[in-house]
Amino acid sequence: MAPPPTIAQQLASKQREISVAEFFERNRQILGFDNPQRSLLTTVKEAADNGLDACEEAGILPEILVEIAKEGDDRVRVAVTDNGPGILRKEIPNVFARLLYGSRFHSNRQARGQQGIGISAAVLYANLTTARPAKITSKVEEEEAAHVLELFIDTQKNQPRVATEDVVLWDRPHGTRIELVLKARYIRGRQSPYEYLRGTAIVNPHARIVLVEPDGTRVTFERATEERPPIAKETLPHPYGLELGELGYHLKATKKPTCTEFLTKDLQGVSSRAAKEVLAAAGLKASTAPGSVQGEDQERLLTALRAASLVAPSAEGLSPIGAMLIKRGLKNVLGDVRPDFFAPPVSRPPKVRGGYPFMVEVGLVYGGGLPADQPVQILRFANRVPLLFQQGACAITNAISNLDWRRYGLDQKGGSGLPAGPALILVHVASTKIPFTSEAKEAIAEDPEVDRELTLALQVAARHLRTHLSRRNRRDLASEKFAIILKILPKLAEKTSGLVGKPPPDLTPVITRIMDVVNIESGVTSAADGVHVPVDITNYTPRARVLELFVELPPEALGGATFAPAPDGTDPHLGRAWWTLPKLTPSGKTHLELTFPPKTDVESNDLDWYVAGIDEAHLLGADPLPGDWDVRLPRTIVEAAEAAAAEGAANGGGEEEVDYDAAESGESSAEDD
Repeated sequence: MAPPPTIAQQLASKQREISVAEFFERNRQILGFDNPQRSLLTTVKEAADNGLDACEEAGILPEILVEIAKEGDDRVRVAVTDNGPGILRKEIPNVFARLLYGSRFHSNRQARGQQGIGISAAVLYANLTTARPAKITSKVEEEEAAHVLELFIDTQKNQPRVATEDVVLWDRPHGTRIELVLKARYIRGRQSPYEYLRGTAIVNPHARIVLVEPDGTRVTFERATEERPPIAKETLPHPYGLELGELGYHLKATKKPTCTEFLTKDLQGVSSRAAKEVLAAAGLKASTAPGSVQGEDQERLLTALRAASLVAPSAEGLSPIGAMLIKRGLKNVLGDVRPDFFAPPVSRPPKVRGGYPFMVEVGLVYGGGLPADQPVQILRFANRVPLLFQQGACAITNAISNLDWRRYGLDQKGGSGLPAGPALILVHVASTKIPFTSEAKEAIAEDPEVDRELTLALQVAARHLRTHLSRRNRRDLASEKFAIILKILPKLAEKTSGLVGKPPPDLTPVITRIMDVVNIESGVTSAADGVHVPVDITNYTPRARVLELFVELPPEALGGATFAPAPDGTDPHLGRAWWTLPKLTPSGKTHLELTFPPKTDVESNDLDWYVAGIDEAHLLGADPLPGDWDVRLPRTIVEAAEAAAAEGAANGGGEEEVDYDAAESGESSAEDD
């Protein structure tokens, strides 16, 4: 008779492998399916992200349709349709009903999806909570009909199971539609599909997104531009930031026969010269086989790589939003909220963490209809995807909280925590591998390199805000002074003239000497024949001025505008026009007018005015030309400014300095933030 099994044998008999689908079925909260409201948002997020990725990879301007309808008290039907290239029939089951299946995990380039989990997890959750299959419709352009499959996930095997299949005619040339019934609840609020799609529209202004809510309300986020973002290219890992284990993996996995070829062809930024220096510093021969580099040799190689002067990481694997599209996206989605100030968006140069490139972008708006007595609004994005949950656990929030915003004009108790004021801060982190805190991809983990770049980018945006507030205060004081002078001086002149029995004198020279500014006044008036923007430029300085006036406005508005007089040049891509003004004598005045078609949505703070040829201290109603604008002053301006300065010095009544910012090159000066 055999002896009874020992406890160890009994425990061993119970051991078995579990599939990844079975694991996430029991731990669905890790993926963002922990309550009905969040589960709905996660489902919409994953489906919309897949559609945007597919469209961008195929070079198609995205059109995403999200339809949400009630299916009982606690069930919701979600359908997401995109106009992407479609999916081949043989790939449909694996893409939608098999976890950890995808094309991007081993790809070193920026993408919204990285792990091959998201959309399959949504199908898994729908199967689990309603026992209803996912219905997939997909059509590729080369085929006449669309394939329609209903899918379940076999969680024990992590394999798709096709319940039904059909072929139908579809009124789309190409695209994909996923339809799910799941246990969920729709609430329109801060963490809802509406807010997610609104955020997506901000950082994807090239996409047209439509949301149909359960009550039938149809919300459309129209595309603000037809300019597609740059397509991220496949790039190699960069040595900066590689850990020892990661370097060992690459050494074993490479097919290159020598260390020299491995360094120059399997890693980014290592030239032949740098490879020789690195190998010499590590005490390795150029002909050494990579697979034989282990132990101390591997550590010396990593140390030498980190100490070497290598080419900076390439941004080709990234797809940043870009300064112009950040501003355009914010203007498009903020709608009726018209901030007073859009800080020039900040894009940091690419850096490396863990061998993978990343970069940080920041946009900041201030004033207008934004609430002044509440914490600033924070819009967090990772690879163009809004992050709506776990704000307090995110590196972006911590970087904002750790900055002393009191130095830059916002209220902040104790110099830490979220600042308060009428401001909105947008932060976007782009990377080939975002360091998320969990598979739900709702917050960015703390990382020294990422934290440093976030802080530097926020500081640049904050300095722009401080400069704006300082200028606004000076402008308000000057305007108040101007108003008082214009009100009091004429009355004083009238009284004193009456006492001595003489006519009132011309006060223009006096006002000019007191004010010593060039004043730009503009406004917006709507009429039956169009929207008019009159602009008056008056020289309240004691000498003649030669100026160049610039206006920046939404590019789509520039296309329909007419100007009187005609501008000297325009840039339709950036939405800019400029004029070389005639020489303005002291107290001289000139007039411009912009006219837009009737009902054009243009307001005064949509137009930003800049002046070249005068410093900030002598300017009211406009800003000096930004130093980062690629603008060169015409030679006529330089010559005229020199002549005016010489004339003023000869007459003894003016300043002697030349009135343009870059005396040697003729370029506008850069403002020192």
